[in-house]
Amino acid sequence: MEQIRQKTGIIYCRVSSKDQVSGTSLSSQERLCNEYAQREKIKILGVYIEKGESAKTAQRTEFNNAIQFCAGKKHKVNYFIVWKVDRFARNKFDHAGIRVALKRYGTELRSVTEPIDETATGKMMEGILSSVAEFDNDVRTERTKGGMLARLREGVWCWQAPLGYYRPPKTSNIVPEPSVAPYIRLAFEEYAKGTYTYKALAEFLTARGLRTRQGKKPCAQLIEKILRNPLYCGLMDVWGEKWEGTYEPIISVDLFTLCQGKNKGSIGHASPRSANNENFPLRRLVICSECHQPLTGSAPTGRKSVKYPYYHHQKQGCEKAKFVPKENFEQLFVELLNDITPSQRYEKLFKAIVVDIWSKKIKEFDKHNVQLRKEIEQLENDRQEIFNLHRAYKYTDEDFVEQKALTEERITQKRLLINDTWIEEYDINKALEHCFNFVRNTAKTWLSADYPTRLRFQKMIFPEGKVQFDGEGFGIAKLSPIYELSREFDGKKSGLVAPSGFEPELPH
Repeated sequence: MEQIRQKTGIIYCRVSSKDQVSGTSLSSQERLCNEYAQREKIKILGVYIEKGESAKTAQRTEFNNAIQFCAGKKHKVNYFIVWKVDRFARNKFDHAGIRVALKRYGTELRSVTEPIDETATGKMMEGILSSVAEFDNDVRTERTKGGMLARLREGVWCWQAPLGYYRPPKTSNIVPEPSVAPYIRLAFEEYAKGTYTYKALAEFLTARGLRTRQGKKPCAQLIEKILRNPLYCGLMDVWGEKWEGTYEPIISVDLFTLCQGKNKGSIGHASPRSANNENFPLRRLVICSECHQPLTGSAPTGRKSVKYPYYHHQKQGCEKAKFVPKENFEQLFVELLNDITPSQRYEKLFKAIVVDIWSKKIKEFDKHNVQLRKEIEQLENDRQEIFNLHRAYKYTDEDFVEQKALTEERITQKRLLINDTWIEEYDINKALEHCFNFVRNTAKTWLSADYPTRLRFQKMIFPEGKVQFDGEGFGIAKLSPIYELSREFDGKKSGLVAPSGFEPELPH
């Protein structure tokens, strides 16, 4: 007598949301599939559980593992058991394609709750059910997208908050994350200067403490993604349309737009490749005194394959055009920096004036802080009164929660203002000393700096970004105030009398 062959199968269970994972849907599916296998006398060879992945496509980890298992045991797995057909696929074309593949492996699809099999009626039911599953998925997609569009029109960001934002509990929209948002703003501000590559900016922010939500260092690709995301300036660019967000932007639209103009699409370069050359930090800073065109640099190769670096005009039509060896040219620039370096006498007087202005500012802020503390004290009394009214049943629970939240928000805002203006512990003398460590050693600072720092330092000294060269030496250019005043002071023009608009910025 021919022995009856044991029927075999695998179980596949799936839920499409994270909420269902923590609920009973998965365990219920697996239990019902096992009960079905016992009734049909099917030996289960494996159970594959998919947690929170959609069936709209076939790109599902456990699903693909299950298919591969059937392929590896060709004609040894009789049934692929699911709770419902829509657990298998939500697209009739995927459904049909995967069913053909399973048939080649000798495996048939079975649903615990639906009458599908290899009969004509069973095949018809399977086709209908797969079409219904796709229709249901399309309807859900349309409804979801409609809901998202409505939220976008209200200015609400519906998706995961990008780095620098978070979504507080019981709050529909995103808000800047206090510990990370300053880094995002700094990234845009530094990139707008045009001296950073994505990689260099990533290293710059890493050194200052920026980390991803996973605690990792930012990479060049992440920096590019941040700088290209209009969400940070309050604009939501979704599905080919733009909406203005009602959340607080981290940067201005102007700053975001400026940063887009700095990029040509390269991960490695923040500005056109030809503008960044570490061997020639003075290119584009120095202009010809005759034709007013910026000088460039190059290193032609000599007969013995030796490179000879020169600064020179881009075009040789100017009568003062000449090639100046890089070493000689930069030595002349160092002599210029030595010439504009402030004297010790100027430094002493400058510090005294700044400290005097600073002291006056502190007194003003002290007065402002006293007023803020009085307002906080009054708000705290108001909050206690809200508790008393609630205990006396004069406030409903709903009114109590609402009034308490409003009062606490006002208290928080006032406390933040105090934190923003808390400057008494700021050591102005130490800050000035740190500043003059660069200024009193201007040439040494430039010589020891790396390429990005040199560019920023040059821009700090020469705010217009131009220094004239007449073929023999450098002319005096427009200098930043600290150097300009030093030149006037040493020239005995007595410009150092704390002029209007020269007050130091207080920390924010």
